Amino acid sequence: MIELITAGESHGKGLFGILRGIPCGLKIDTDFVNGMLALRQRGFGRGERMKIEKDRINIVSGIDENGVSTGSPIGFFIDNIDTKLNATKRSFTVPRPGHADFAGSVKYNFKNLAMPSERTSGRLSALDVAAGSIAALFLREFGVKVYFAVECIGKTCAFAKDLSEDTFEKVLSSDILAMGKEAEMKAEIENAVKSEDTIGGRGLAIVRNLPAGLGDYNDWRNRADGLVAQAVMSVGTVKSVSIGESGITSGAIYHDPFEMKNGTLKRLSNNAGGIEGGITNGEDVVVRFFSKPIPTVRRGIPSVDIKNGKNTRSVYVRSDTCVVPAVTLVSAMRIALVFASLLTEKFGGETMSDIRASFNNYINSRRAFWQK
Repeated sequence: MIELITAGESHGKGLFGILRGIPCGLKIDTDFVNGMLALRQRGFGRGERMKIEKDRINIVSGIDENGVSTGSPIGFFIDNIDTKLNATKRSFTVPRPGHADFAGSVKYNFKNLAMPSERTSGRLSALDVAAGSIAALFLREFGVKVYFAVECIGKTCAFAKDLSEDTFEKVLSSDILAMGKEAEMKAEIENAVKSEDTIGGRGLAIVRNLPAGLGDYNDWRNRADGLVAQAVMSVGTVKSVSIGESGITSGAIYHDPFEMKNGTLKRLSNNAGGIEGGITNGEDVVVRFFSKPIPTVRRGIPSVDIKNGKNTRSVYVRSDTCVVPAVTLVSAMRIALVFASLLTEKFGGETMSDIRASFNNYINSRRAFWQK
């Protein structure tokens, strides 16, 4: 099992992560990890803090002098540069609707309603991206690739069903991680800026080349679709998650037919999104998610000052206008963590060579299901 434990606050000295369960023998490409961290900060509609932070992973344990995992927990640190430059204490008593200000303060009895945002801030998603990037490197060792793209900003959509190695390059070069309609999506964000508002949208993640058989139907807590949904749904701004196609109500149309062609079993569609009965079926895992507009709205939202009970408007704290590109990346990296964990649980072993041997034996022993 691969597990990420986090510590640190948005305006603390830095962010800390411990990634447990990565087997011995995985080469950690820190350039790849840092590239993903830089991608998280990039994007049209991001706020001023993204211009200050220069996120880089500092691995302090769990790798040898050659950057290869040792099998022990990988400890890492990401510096908070902004805190060193702007060491001002944040404090307010007016909750921002949509944030954890109110509910979190009730739970922990905070008088300063800014406190919950220290752990719910999108700043902490840098830890998800760092750990998820390592998980993605692990998955690559088994031919598994993780792709992602923004499909909608506001009402403007550019669907990315044909997301592949070639088209993914276009996504990575886009300011908003989209495959098309970039100008129209930017216009949606610009309109939100002009009206002192924020804007949400929808993202897509596709995991390709996963073997059939990850996850389990015997315990709902181990179902692959449930684990994916929980991982993505708990990203700060995500309010809905779907796997596969939705909106098809006819069973005869929805369910994906089998066909034997030239001695190989094929599926004629993938409406199930790569998971049936809580278990991967060998098709692409296709996950879509809706990211709400972030709740720090410049013009404020009707609220109440908890200190005196007077009606007022929510405070504005320096923030982004649109985080859909970042949320799409973060969600994809969390999905990578889910499947890296399921793969290690399925094939066991303390070293990469042990897992590879188990993986190859499994594929060879199950080949009769899809090849005749």
